[in-house]
Amino acid sequence: MLGFEEGREEGDSDEGWLDGLGEQDEGFELVIQARRAFTEDWRYWLVGRVVTGDEGNLGLFGVGRRFGDQLDGTGHEVNVVAVFHDSEYANKGFGIDSIQAAASGLDETTLSGGLRSVGIDYSFRHYLNENWQIYGEALFEYYSSDVRESPIARSNYETEVGVGFIYVF
Repeated sequence: MLGFEEGREEGDSDEGWLDGLGEQDEGFELVIQARRAFTEDWRYWLVGRVVTGDEGNLGLFGVGRRFGDQLDGTGHEVNVVAVFHDSEYANKGFGIDSIQAAASGLDETTLSGGLRSVGIDYSFRHYLNENWQIYGEALFEYYSSDVRESPIARSNYETEVGVGFIYVF
């Protein structure tokens, strides 16, 4: 799968927390995900995802569970994961170089690779008709101490909620 990283602009923070940090370019990332079922009915699995691009790599590893008795991939599922990043990816999101530190007044911050976070992800898929599905997802990610200590991280966690549509050929 090909993903799109929207970048970051100083104006993304209404409170001015990103002032002086400059803008980060948009870009594409390659996303590869695999699951390995523990059972024939895919109720329990291992999940792995790798995200790679020109600004570093991220890996996600965890276990998942699907609820209900349907076998078509619809319904509710939950994954509990650990997320790792290399230093390049870590610093893209949470690092502050010397130029940014001078412009923003924030402390220079360099992160190393390793554990980024632990999290839980809930998703729901439902057929609207023969070809269209609605998809919803909610994610809670609790940052590791290295990420929490970055002046860019405004809290100890991140949450995301998304809704989308899937066309099944």
